[in-house]
Amino acid sequence: MEALIGAGKQDELVKVIDDHTARAVRAYDEIRHDPTRTDDYKRQQLAASYLRHRDRLDAKLVDMASGVVRTDRADAKTVFGTAGLDGDPASLAISRRDAADRVASIQSVDELRTLLARATRSGDEVLARAVAERALENQDADTMNAFLADRPQLEAPAERLWRSTQAVDRDSIMISFRMTGLMPQELSGTGGYAIDALASQAAS
Repeated sequence: MEALIGAGKQDELVKVIDDHTARAVRAYDEIRHDPTRTDDYKRQQLAASYLRHRDRLDAKLVDMASGVVRTDRADAKTVFGTAGLDGDPASLAISRRDAADRVASIQSVDELRTLLARATRSGDEVLARAVAERALENQDADTMNAFLADRPQLEAPAERLWRSTQAVDRDSIMISFRMTGLMPQELSGTGGYAIDALASQAAS
């Protein structure tokens, strides 16, 4: 879920969770309102229904997260890698590793920005991108903005990468709390193994 929140997919994530929860609640109500069944039987059926709905939601979230990961990797290649640069791919890859090593040894923010200015002025795009990656890791907005000022075509993917690194604790707590609505009240406080056991009894 953190990957989705980092990608700014909170609203989409909430909608998916709420839609699955609404379907689950309708299924639970059908079980609860069956007058021909005992409470023990209903609890077993609720456990089985809960696990089915939880697995469907998990599968949907995994599918959504996979798309985000693919986008993130593509953005990283575009902004920090050698994608779209002129030159032999193998030589560019070597230059990129050398640039990363050079940037890794820099401790001062001022020194990093000076290196970016020199790389931009000399047309050393490989080095400039290595500096930008370090700026992202350091959450150094000024250096990142300086990098993008000369490369406006990279602004959209860079913005997605920057957003994905921001703190997501508050939203993660909110989303986790929202997911608790998927569990029927009758199973509240019941451990995972116990729920599995109840569901197994329903299937027997």
